[in-house]
Amino acid sequence: MDDKSQPGIPWREDLMANTGRSGVGAAIVALLTSPGFAVITTWRIAKMLRFRTRWGHQITWLLVRALMRRGCYISVLAEIGPGLILPHPTGVVVGEGARIGRSVMLYHNVTLGRRAWDEPGCPTIGDDAVIYTGAVIVGPISIGAGANVAANAVVTRDVPPRSVAAGAPARVVRSEAPDRMRA
Repeated sequence: MDDKSQPGIPWREDLMANTGRSGVGAAIVALLTSPGFAVITTWRIAKMLRFRTRWGHQITWLLVRALMRRGCYISVLAEIGPGLILPHPTGVVVGEGARIGRSVMLYHNVTLGRRAWDEPGCPTIGDDAVIYTGAVIVGPISIGAGANVAANAVVTRDVPPRSVAAGAPARVVRSEAPDRMRA
């Protein structure tokens, strides 16, 4: 994961990744029509307000509840790089401590978290990775940059960069992933 992110909210990169456009008009349209962009924007506002305002915890609680009404849970203690794409945010669970790199795509029903509530360590997702529908990634593991995790895979071990992991439990089925295709 690249730590060279800009200070503040990486909102413009999220907008460009989700819509391919920039500007206030595109942002308003995206907030109204793109559930994934609305979710990541709400999460970024909640994370920003958490410790910066007097009523930050209460406002964060309300915003996280709004996300849960959309059918997803993203902990404000997770670290998410700019350009996250959530084509269908329903069922997405990102636990506290998870780290997500730049330009990552998470499809619906993806779970990133710990193996058990009392075990330390959450996954780290590298830049440009694609996690397909229903994948479960648990434990202190690393998904390499540009890697693909197939639908319904259960990943409990590290996945090297630019590879494809599939199965339950997941294993590497291809060591050099093709360029990702956006749906």
